Amino acid sequence: MGIGRFWRVPLRVLTAGVLVVGLAACSDEADPEAGPSTTLDNDTDEEVTVPDDETTTTVAEVDDSGPTNEIVELRDPVEDAFTVNVPKGWLNEAYSTGEFDVHREVVTSVSPDGGTVLFIGDPKIPNFWNPATANPITVQFAEVLDYMELRSYSPAQEFFAEYANQKYGELPGFEITSVEPNDAMADGFKQQAAAAGLSAPVAHGATVRFTHVNGDKTMSGALFGLTADLGDFWITDVSGISTERDVDDYVPMLREMTHSKVTNPEWTQRQNERHQATMEEIQRRTEAMTQQHYANMAWIQDSAARHQSRMEAIWAAGDASVRSFQERMASSDNTHRQFLNYVNDEYTVVNSSGQAFQVDDGYETYYMNTTDNTYVGGDINFDDQTLLELGLNPSDYEKVEIKP
Repeated sequence: MGIGRFWRVPLRVLTAGVLVVGLAACSDEADPEAGPSTTLDNDTDEEVTVPDDETTTTVAEVDDSGPTNEIVELRDPVEDAFTVNVPKGWLNEAYSTGEFDVHREVVTSVSPDGGTVLFIGDPKIPNFWNPATANPITVQFAEVLDYMELRSYSPAQEFFAEYANQKYGELPGFEITSVEPNDAMADGFKQQAAAAGLSAPVAHGATVRFTHVNGDKTMSGALFGLTADLGDFWITDVSGISTERDVDDYVPMLREMTHSKVTNPEWTQRQNERHQATMEEIQRRTEAMTQQHYANMAWIQDSAARHQSRMEAIWAAGDASVRSFQERMASSDNTHRQFLNYVNDEYTVVNSSGQAFQVDDGYETYYMNTTDNTYVGGDINFDDQTLLELGLNPSDYEKVEIKP
């Protein structure tokens, strides 16, 4: 995957009490009213939970996969951190991910025909700390944590042009066609900061347009990104579209999705309460890394463990529609499977029976348990001996191949 190992880290909550960014990705328009609290079986198009007030949102539909304003509410099943309104009848997924105090929220929506993807967030953009203000503890954290990087502030146009090439550059025929400022995004963030009682930060927005090829089709895409310098550290946020149709037709849909996203205040309180425990765990793990090789190896598996925990929560909260989503994303007949893997930082792997599974993209080699389909991974040297060193029985595992 084009991301290589450059973008290894997610972001959203930095420390207790720090502003949580919720971008109005495409403009600074006021937030729309919240949609109905409805969950949907996307296969049958049948509502399975009706909101108390039975409010619905109607729309003039073009077709099942064209732009629509008809929505349902989706709740993060991993940490119950947020809700978001997504297109009714589409293949929708929302989840939290991260490590320690770093938190990322990702939303993806795939049209029924598989030809359009809308997404919010990136699970592995780093938290950035300005080197000029870094202290020895910050430097140490940056060395041992996948979720922090020392780097001077980059305005959005520069940053997201580089980001697009790093993350999506290996898509067939990938080409950036334009990089333009998006002042509405920057202004919207500054307004959020002012409302939170913060001094006006340096902030920049950018729109990066690109094309890529899927089979015999040329796909068009756009990224909407923001960078904001908050002094000691700086943050980013991104959303985007990839479609075989006209990107601009779907911008209003993406805007409404980003505006509808609401953080659960109870989750925010939980984050603040566990901050001290998080700091203690980081210290413990850091010491363990310096003491023994096996601790290092165990930590390497954290990415796989987090991914599997996330997937289990999504499946547990879902129904047939969730299973259909996962099966279609892992199948080769989905037009946007490869692009969606880039969005979610995942690979699709295949076992000897041809069965496909989604895995975190943090490794080069994968072994899957043949009984429960859990997996571990490592570099090209990961083998049966490595499994033994991790306390695992190689007979219980099968090496699986990454699907191109």
